[in-house]
Formats: sequence, structure tokens, C-alpha cells
Amino acid sequence: MGRRTDLSSLLATGADTPATAPAARRRPDTTPFTVAVGELADNPDNPRHELRDLEGLAETVRERGVLQALGVVPAAVFLAAHPHHTEAVGAAPYVVLHGHRRLAAARMAGLDEVPVLVREDASRTDEDALIENVQRDDLTELEQAQAIQGLITAYGYSQRQVAARIGKTQGFVSQRLSLMKLRDDIQEALADGRVSVEDARRIARLPREDQALPGVHGALPTPSVPAARSERRGGRDYGVIRIDSRGTPEDVVEALRRHLAPAALDRVLELLGRP
Repeated sequence: MGRRTDLSSLLATGADTPATAPAARRRPDTTPFTVAVGELADNPDNPRHELRDLEGLAETVRERGVLQALGVVPAAVFLAAHPHHTEAVGAAPYVVLHGHRRLAAARMAGLDEVPVLVREDASRTDEDALIENVQRDDLTELEQAQAIQGLITAYGYSQRQVAARIGKTQGFVSQRLSLMKLRDDIQEALADGRVSVEDARRIARLPREDQALPGVHGALPTPSVPAARSERRGGRDYGVIRIDSRGTPEDVVEALRRHLAPAALDRVLELLGRP
């Protein structure tokens, strides 16, 4: 694949390629160049645990190539900052910092090479990855919560500081972090779609010892459910999705995302995509 340059690539951040990398020439950080897909390792600290909806992107990549360069760092630089990831990186000369979905789509499309921009700083790659992904809204709310909690633990940020770093409100950060109060088994249920985000938030208001999956025998009503309503529905708040008919399509999507489990939301999108 030939060299590709576009406006988004020129605006991406990066640094020169070090002399120790396989491509020994030093390049300006605004100049993308191509490397073999096999020379790229995924960043083990990437907060996006699951790459979704790759088929459509792979088809576009197959037809037009990767139009926006991936942000990478030489493996030696990355491992100097993260030596515990030596095994995960392996022999790959570069580690991807930004563009994991593009790389996965390129692999799915059978591309041999992709454009990259090289930088030399790998000291805060987890923070960089979080900021990119949260701003793109490509993470699930639980993945966002886990990544935000990682930033707080690693750098001692307050919620206000994290919000400023990722360009979100403090309420956004607080809402995501509430999911970290869930028991591990309920977090797993949220991750695989057995519990909706709305249910998970209500459960998170309870002490851990009182938390239980909705519908499980002995589960306590969530605190936002009036007692009489809870008794009528067997302890489960099935909820009502209220959508303002005057709202924008973005408002509708956000309402569905708040109330539906990921598996149910994927099914809705599948049905909407049918002719």
C-alpha cells in the first residue's frame, strides 16, 4: 500500500522515529509512512476491551485503505516505560497507541501495510488512550469507568481533574465511577449484556452485601423503585424508556443506550439496519 496522507493524519500527534527502529530514518511527526501490519503490537493498556462493529469498517478499509494514520511508538521506548508488558509486545518493533480499531479492520480486510505516525514518548500512554477513546465514545460505560478509575489510581487525579483531562463534565466522571461500586459478578453481567446500564446504576447505590442481579431470588429492590411498584413487579423495575418525539436522533440513541443492555442495543441496531 502506498503512502497516504490526509488532513486528520497531519493533525495527529507524534514524534520522530528513533534510530533504533527498523526504519532507521528519522521522520517529522506530521509525515506518515507505511509499516507492515505484522510489525505492530496492540497496546496492552488499551482501555477498549472489545472491538465492536468491525465488519463495516473493514469493508471501507478494503476499498479505500486506512485513511487516518495509526499513532505508534517504538517498542523499545514503550517497554522502557512499561517493562511488565515485554511478553505481550513480543518481537514487534512498534506498539500501537491510537487506532486499534483501524488496525483490527486492516487485518480483517487482509491489508499488508498501514500508515503510521511515530512518537517517542510512552510514559503516559494509558492516559492518552483513555482520552482518545472517551472522546470518540467508543467504549462501553463500564470500560470508561475502569479506565477512569485506572487514571485516578495511577496519577492521583481528582474527579474534577479527570473530567478536565478527558473533556467531560464531573457528573460524567462520577456517573461512570459509580459502576465501580458494583460487585465483580454484577460487573461481569453488565459487560456481557445481562444487566442494563440503568439497572446497574441503581444496584450500585446499594451496599455490596445487598447487591444482587435483577430477578435473582432474594434480590433486594433497587433504591429508586417505590415499594408498591416493586411488589407488583416481583422486585424488578422494568422501567420505561421515555423518548421525546421532538428530540434529535442523538437524543434517541442516548436514551436507548442508558436503558438497554449492550446485547439488546446491538439487536435494535441490527433491526433498524434491515431494509
